[in-house]
Amino acid sequence: MDVCVVLRESRTVKNKSQEFMALELGVARKTVQNWERGVSEPSIGQFIAWFKILGINPLPYIFQVLDKDMEGLKPANNVEHLKKHLLKLIDQMPEEGIRQLLFLFYGEHGSSPKAVMNLVTAHLNTPMRDRVVQSSIIYKNYEIAAKKGKLTNPNNIQPNLELLRRAINMGEEAELSDKSAYVLVEDRAK
Repeated sequence: MDVCVVLRESRTVKNKSQEFMALELGVARKTVQNWERGVSEPSIGQFIAWFKILGINPLPYIFQVLDKDMEGLKPANNVEHLKKHLLKLIDQMPEEGIRQLLFLFYGEHGSSPKAVMNLVTAHLNTPMRDRVVQSSIIYKNYEIAAKKGKLTNPNNIQPNLELLRRAINMGEEAELSDKSAYVLVEDRAK
């Protein structure tokens, strides 16, 4: 998908005008029109700001721009198509992410991998406020268990607590600003 299409579709989905976007971004309306027609493109910073203003996670859109085959990637797609993109994602994933993903499936945590994946899926389908509250509870439970030496897998992969804390804070900021998404700096770099 081209940048111009991504910008136009994301703005339309959130029912915002070109004038609104121009004002929020500090550019002329003609600039926004040119971006949406493919005459010119925003800088990376402007592209990210576009989605921040709309309260949309830019990552799916970035992937669509970078990989034309990802256009329209939905859970209902052909499973072979989905596998291809999952393998591509794993290939680009940092080492920590690979270890965490494997821990979900093969770690000695006592939970069914299928149940864990369904739990994460359910969590991500709840409103931002609910996700922030539940994540805060999980963060605090982990912190207390670690301090008491009660972790179930102390010698296995552990969460990045600094990243988790920042994600919770950014989720809270998103909720207070009536946004439905947030992006960590680490997400932007990938």
